[in-house]
Amino acid sequence: MDLISENHVLAAIARFFPEPADNPRLLTGRDDDCAVLRVVDPLCVSMDLFIEDVHFRRRYFSHEDAGWKALAVNLSDLAACGAKPLGFSLGLGLPQDADADLLHGLLRGVAELAELTGASLTGGDLSRSDKLHLCITVFGEAARPLRRGQARPDDALFAVGQIGLARTGFLRLEADGLAALRTNPEACAAHLRPMPLLDEGQKLHDLALDHPEARIGLMDLSDGLAQDVPRLIGLNPSGSVKRKERGPGADLALPPPHLEVARYCAANELDSDRFRLAGGEDYALIGSCDPSALPLLRRILPGLCRIGTVLAEPGLYCQGTAVEPGFDHFA
Repeated sequence: MDLISENHVLAAIARFFPEPADNPRLLTGRDDDCAVLRVVDPLCVSMDLFIEDVHFRRRYFSHEDAGWKALAVNLSDLAACGAKPLGFSLGLGLPQDADADLLHGLLRGVAELAELTGASLTGGDLSRSDKLHLCITVFGEAARPLRRGQARPDDALFAVGQIGLARTGFLRLEADGLAALRTNPEACAAHLRPMPLLDEGQKLHDLALDHPEARIGLMDLSDGLAQDVPRLIGLNPSGSVKRKERGPGADLALPPPHLEVARYCAANELDSDRFRLAGGEDYALIGSCDPSALPLLRRILPGLCRIGTVLAEPGLYCQGTAVEPGFDHFA
């Protein structure tokens, strides 16, 4: 195995990320102290860590999968704002045993998704590390970024994308390794290579600009409904309320699960609603809106489904039964 040096890494970055000639917003790229972006609308910025054995395992993530997902989880935050990606910076920590196959696979995975979404690599940093990790910061632009905390009592809650599918893939991969790809291909793909819903977020953004009365609030679903719905509507997971003396709360009613989720729950004697409430890393979009706006939203996004109703009183429920708080990054 041939180990790599800093010059190898820089040469590989130049290979997989040639300086873009067609990005008029990128005035200065990786060859200066700072990247310089020309921005017209508000700039949306998000950063996520992607750490080996915390967020992914190399025993079933290919190098390309790890690179793809590291960028995808960040772009999903831009999707939740309705933003168009402009660029991203990459912090890369490589373990002592990193070789060219690992390096090239990671960069290839990042580059594949970057090309699909129009995001340019603007710079970053390199380091040795005990374990493989990537830290990505994304930049996007939106005329009026969509936000959480727009919900009012009786508003509709909605989702775009699958709920619980990534959790199914994670559990099957943990149990069966790569053999799970044969039995649960869509669930495994949802965990290994989530697709950020950028087009869907931008459509909701444009609709909100044209129809402010729809009162669209939006966020991405990364920590499970039990944790993220309270964040969407402005209710703490503990049941206390931010900046308000009363409400809001939410009562959820989920659509039928994806077939692979249903099969997994049936085989393990799990309630599919409870399973999906606790699931994480779906990178779907969840939102709130005036209920009268739902037909309009469904016209532009036929896959959008209603998942509940905002309540005047605080608390999170699923068809009237109280729901416990969900995933905690430090639990």
